Amino acid sequence: MSPLSRNAIIAYLAATFVAGAVAGVFGARAFPAKPAPRPPRETGAMSERILKRWTTDFHLSPEQVTKIEPILKVTDTEVSGIHQENERRMKGSFERMHQQVLPLLDDEQKRLFEEHRKKMERRASERRHGGGATATNNAATRTNP
Repeated sequence: MSPLSRNAIIAYLAATFVAGAVAGVFGARAFPAKPAPRPPRETGAMSERILKRWTTDFHLSPEQVTKIEPILKVTDTEVSGIHQENERRMKGSFERMHQQVLPLLDDEQKRLFEEHRKKMERRASERRHGGGATATNNAATRTNP
C-alpha cells in the first residue's frame, strides 16, 4: 500500500469519525432524550425503600427496625394522602381555568382546544397505565372543561 493511499484512508476514517460526532451533537440537541418513565407508586413502597436504606446506612438493629417501621408506614400513608389531595386540587384548578377560557374561543378554536385536551388525556392515561408520569403531571393533563 502506498503512503498516499494509507494517508487517504486515515483521513477518510478521521473525517467519518468527526462527521459522526458532529451529527451526534446536533442530533442530541434537535431530539433531546425524554426522561425514562417512572413506575407508578405502590402503597408502602416509600417506607420500604427508606427502611432498607436506613437499615444499611445506619446499621439499625432488628429492635430498631421493629420500632421505626410503623413510623415510616404512617408517614407513607400521610404522604400518599397529600399526593392525592394535591392532584385533586390541581385538577380542579385546571377545570376552572378551562371553564373560563372556553367561552372566549371561537368555534374552530374550541374544536382545536378539545382535540388538544383529548390528546393530553390520552398521554396521561398512557403514563398512568404504562408506568410513567408523576401525580403532578397526571393532574395537569387530566382536565375536563
